[in-house]
Amino acid sequence: MIRATAPWSDLPRVTAILAAVGLVNFSRVPGNQLAIGQERGTAVHAVIEAEFYGYDVPSAPSDAGPRLAAYTTFVRESGYRVKCMEFEVIHPTQGYRGHPDSRGFLFGRRGIVDIKTGVLGPVIYQLGGYRAAWNAMAPQTPVEWIAAVQLRADGTYRFHEVDIAEAEAKWYAALTVYRDVPRNGQQQEGPMSMSATADFRCSSPPPQRE
Repeated sequence: MIRATAPWSDLPRVTAILAAVGLVNFSRVPGNQLAIGQERGTAVHAVIEAEFYGYDVPSAPSDAGPRLAAYTTFVRESGYRVKCMEFEVIHPTQGYRGHPDSRGFLFGRRGIVDIKTGVLGPVIYQLGGYRAAWNAMAPQTPVEWIAAVQLRADGTYRFHEVDIAEAEAKWYAALTVYRDVPRNGQQQEGPMSMSATADFRCSSPPPQRE
């Protein structure tokens, strides 16, 4: 949880920043296919979160089944130990926020995982933004690796570890472009000063100690 001197609910999200600079663009995807894919992705994330926290598991479309099976296989085969699902990060000085899918441990090292049910898209930028924000929030418990797990229609998965230095460089480049492009006749604000502390809890109960 972050306590800040500014209302962080107004801060731009990582995905909104990437969309604003043209790195998230589904204009070439037919509308019906896009809607189906978004519905499936939302359902898969909701089921994975519900199963982890012990919520009532929501219904999901039939094509979500193989991808959910792929996630179960990933966790079993890799030994990934999830500590938190669907949590918020807020960069205390750069003035943005994000919503990573999962934080946990692999081979004893803390990492952030982004779960994808379709194309990877600009995931390297996303993960760079998430990791930079988390480590600024919680320098005592740094994230040491970042990765995307792509859940496929055939029930298999692909683990894509991302180079941290490259990811954060790309993210900050995108953030700079976002700030330099005027919107509504005004330039975006630059880095801001926020008084923030982290207590390392997930946004959804129950929290687990790391």
